[in-house]
Amino acid sequence: MVAALVAAELWTSGAKRGWGAMVGAGLGIIMVAWVVKVWLRNRQRRRLMDMRDSALW
Repeated sequence: MVAALVAAELWTSGAKRGWGAMVGAGLGIIMVAWVVKVWLRNRQRRRLMDMRDSALW
């Protein structure tokens, strides 16, 4: 949350418009990577639990 506020402040400041765009893009990429990582981890956990519940385990 704090990082988003800092990025918004840098984005709105006139003198640092280029830096604000870079920081905002960097934070966006980090957030997307984090969401994908959490999604893949949960998907793997679900697959493992399904395998344990099956007769093949």
